[in-house]
Amino acid sequence: HLPGAVPSECPAIVPRCLWGARPYRGTPTPLRPPLGSVFLHHTLEPARPCRTFGACARAMRDMQRFHQDTRGWDDIGYSFVVGSDGSLYEGRGWHWVGAHTKGYNTRGFGVGIVGDFTATLPDTDTLALVRDELLPCAVRSGHVRPDFTLLGHRQLGHTDCPGNALFQEMRSWPGFQ
Repeated sequence: HLPGAVPSECPAIVPRCLWGARPYRGTPTPLRPPLGSVFLHHTLEPARPCRTFGACARAMRDMQRFHQDTRGWDDIGYSFVVGSDGSLYEGRGWHWVGAHTKGYNTRGFGVGIVGDFTATLPDTDTLALVRDELLPCAVRSGHVRPDFTLLGHRQLGHTDCPGNALFQEMRSWPGFQ
């Protein structure tokens, strides 16, 4: 940001229509904001971070196809997905219950970062987009409570998600418990 510039309210979110989302199957369940938590994930597949809009849009379509066709879910599971192209992608978004953290989907938003972060971290810009832009925006806009908790998927289920490297990093972020 320029010195003295006020950061914008929220980072731009690439809407579903721009990444080529299929329609939601059935009727989505509305969330009741403000929610108390944000759950951080890594996508694992694709394992490599996407660095262009084309690659990230393709990753979104592949994840949605896997979630709908293989897992039998109504839609892509995540609320939002973060690419290493500097963009935030709308999954189920701010308004609809996701399928990201079994048993907790009505209590928080699921944010996935494209890649496998077991051994390596996302780019610093990608981390900053989540930590410094998305999380404060979620609070300011009333989607998440000011005293929200940030949790890694592994804290609520039998999984290594969001990967050891990313989990260690997020432990220093505001709201981590």
